[in-house]
Amino acid sequence: MHIMIPPPVPRSADPWPDDLPADLPRCYARLANMAARAVNRHYNAAMRATGLPITQISLLAAIRADRWSSLTALADDLALERTTLLRNLALLERDGFIEPEATAGGHGKRYRLTARGHEGLAAALPHWRRAQDAFTQALGPDRAGEIGRALTTLRRAATALADSAEPVVRPDTQKQEPSP
Repeated sequence: MHIMIPPPVPRSADPWPDDLPADLPRCYARLANMAARAVNRHYNAAMRATGLPITQISLLAAIRADRWSSLTALADDLALERTTLLRNLALLERDGFIEPEATAGGHGKRYRLTARGHEGLAAALPHWRRAQDAFTQALGPDRAGEIGRALTTLRRAATALADSAEPVVRPDTQKQEPSP
C-alpha cells in the first residue's frame, strides 16, 4: 500500500495582520497539536475494532512494561496530565483491564493488567503494528526515524523549558502561571 502525502494547503492570499507576529502560524505548540490530533485520529481509526483508544492501549502497554515507580512517573513517561492519567486508569479498572496491586510499604498506587487486560493488549498490538507500519511506509523508514527523533527532541526541549519557567503572578487574576 502506497499513501500519497498531500501537498500543503495553500494559504490565503490575504495579508497577515501587521499587529500579529509573522511567525505565529508556525507556533510550535500549534503545529505539534495539529500533528498530534491527526496522528491520534489515524491510530484511533486503526484501533476502533479493539474498542480502546490509542491512549488507553499505550497505558496498558506501559503498565505491562512495569517501568514506572509512581503514578506521577507514569504520567510523565506518557506525557499525560495526572488527571488525564487517573481518568484513564479509572476507565480501564472499571472495564476490567487493570486492577490495583499492593505496593511495598503500602505507599503509592500501582496497577497490573488483568487477564482481560493482557488479552486486550495482545488483540490491539496487530492493529497498532499496522498503524505504525503505515506511517513508516508513507514517510519512508529514514524520514520516519528522523521525525521520531525530532519529536523526542521537541518533547525534551519543551519539558526543560516548562520545568525552568518561574511562576509569575498575573495582576488581573492573582493566579500563578509559568512565565512565558
